[in-house]
Amino acid sequence: DQEWKADEESRSKSTLSYIFKEAEWILDRSVQAVKHNWKEKDRFDKIKDEIGVSLKEFSERNSKSMILKLLLVFAAILFFVRSLSMYFQQIIFKQIEEKVIMFIRNDFYGALLKKPLEFFHSHKLGEIISRAVNDVKMIRGMTLNSATNLLRNLLLVTVYVIMMVTVSVRMSFMTLFVVIPISVTVSLISSALKRRSRKVQQKFADITSIIQETIMNIRIVLSFAMGNYEKARFLKENRKFYKKSVHMVRASQLVTPFTEFMSIMITLVIIWYGGLLVLNPNNAMSAGKFSLFLVALLASLHPIKEIARVYSQINKGLAAAERVFEIIDEPVLLVDKGDAKSIDVFSDSIVFENMSFKYPSSDIVLRDINLTIKKGEAVAFVGPSGGGKSTMMDLLLRFYDPTSGSIKIDNVDMRDYKMDDIRNLMGMVTQEVILFDDTVTHNISYGRQDASKEDIVQAAEAANAHEFILELEDGYDTIIGERGVKLSGGQKQRIAIARAILKNPQILIFDEATSSLDGESEYQVQEAIYRLMKDRTTLIIAHRLSTIRNCSKIVVIDKGIIAEQGSHEELIEQDNLYKKLYSIQFRDFSENDNN
Repeated sequence: DQEWKADEESRSKSTLSYIFKEAEWILDRSVQAVKHNWKEKDRFDKIKDEIGVSLKEFSERNSKSMILKLLLVFAAILFFVRSLSMYFQQIIFKQIEEKVIMFIRNDFYGALLKKPLEFFHSHKLGEIISRAVNDVKMIRGMTLNSATNLLRNLLLVTVYVIMMVTVSVRMSFMTLFVVIPISVTVSLISSALKRRSRKVQQKFADITSIIQETIMNIRIVLSFAMGNYEKARFLKENRKFYKKSVHMVRASQLVTPFTEFMSIMITLVIIWYGGLLVLNPNNAMSAGKFSLFLVALLASLHPIKEIARVYSQINKGLAAAERVFEIIDEPVLLVDKGDAKSIDVFSDSIVFENMSFKYPSSDIVLRDINLTIKKGEAVAFVGPSGGGKSTMMDLLLRFYDPTSGSIKIDNVDMRDYKMDDIRNLMGMVTQEVILFDDTVTHNISYGRQDASKEDIVQAAEAANAHEFILELEDGYDTIIGERGVKLSGGQKQRIAIARAILKNPQILIFDEATSSLDGESEYQVQEAIYRLMKDRTTLIIAHRLSTIRNCSKIVVIDKGIIAEQGSHEELIEQDNLYKKLYSIQFRDFSENDNN
């Protein structure tokens, strides 16, 4: 509990730092204005005296009716100026509020980009989106406008309390005796509101996840006729969200009527007690003092109710802030060293040296990997699914660091290099092609934003993509939809290869890039891959062993270890796992041909 409270306090301070950043600017300008006005004090006194003399002369020269008219006009002008000032005050505060929200959302997004892959494996996409959009929006409840309202009303209450204490210490203590339990009750209600608000935000994240999953997998949902099931699942979670929301509304709406009722009760108690004092034969309190005390008390009731309202609003914002700053404040485990080296050219080798790796929530995935890949080699990784092939590529891209041992590039531990430099050396084409809801041009040039139109076209031609791109509605300016849904599997794969060609990486990684394609698409993609592999270091993860026979080295990964390695001919002669896999695939191909 102590750790949670400390963590909660830390997140509250993190949120307030954004507000103080903007409030500091206003305070600085205000101080400068006060200093300037103080320097001009004598001049202002002189102007004030001159205005006083002028007003006296004006009143002597004009009738009372004229003065009344002018006073009314002056009052109207003052109220107009007051309204205008209130407008600009709200504009300034809202602008600062939006800026604070923008800063927090920017930092949230920046924090996401620094998270390891494990984070995205353990958090639902819908939950992350909910925190970035809904929770950040909820933080408005504790931004500068609310803080200013709270401070202003606290100052007003302080002034009225001083007035009451000055009039009667005894009645002030009586008022305090009644107010303390009310304050404790309001605090308990606000704490309950904070807890319920957090639960509501979690449920909102759950229904966001369901919507996101359904849309992303709509083809499967429709093909399996699971629309009614998904609808029922959504209705169930949405009803839970509704119930949590109602519980939160009950708590939030309780604050205002409770403070309203208790304000009346306080007033009645004080009138009763003050009346007894006034009617006391010993004249414990005069009617005049009692009236003055009552006026101060009644004047303090509105700011007290405002404090209760703003406090509950701030608590709702704090619940959202905790969820947001859980992401922002989470330590970044994968970072560059302070003295990290730069690397622009891969010149010698990649060496896995006694390298082992495990995910935080799993057993050892890779154990004692020893492997050397020379520059210019084409190395294939094969083996049963789940053996650790893709994990090796993730480690090479430094999505993770080895648990023990090391991976060296040009005889330097890759942890001593800058991460972005390592990733700039490499280009990756995966089985699941990742494309963006943008133009073909943007998707091809994603790794090289400064590429010219000619460079993009040349890359598309080299990837056998130019012809089908020209057949699209707007050619290279065609929006291809989220994840490239407007393209076929082979077309998406060729766009991905064109992207890799344009980046011109020194090390290429193909992660089962053709395993899901039909024969014709695979031929076109394979041709583009061979063209891209020329004069580069290439690492290929493949299930179709017929596509890797010409690789200079084939590494067989089984159950997290290197079971065997060598050329195709050498592995066939060894008569171990590789030959078994190859024989099975060759038999399957033969049966398919006969059929």
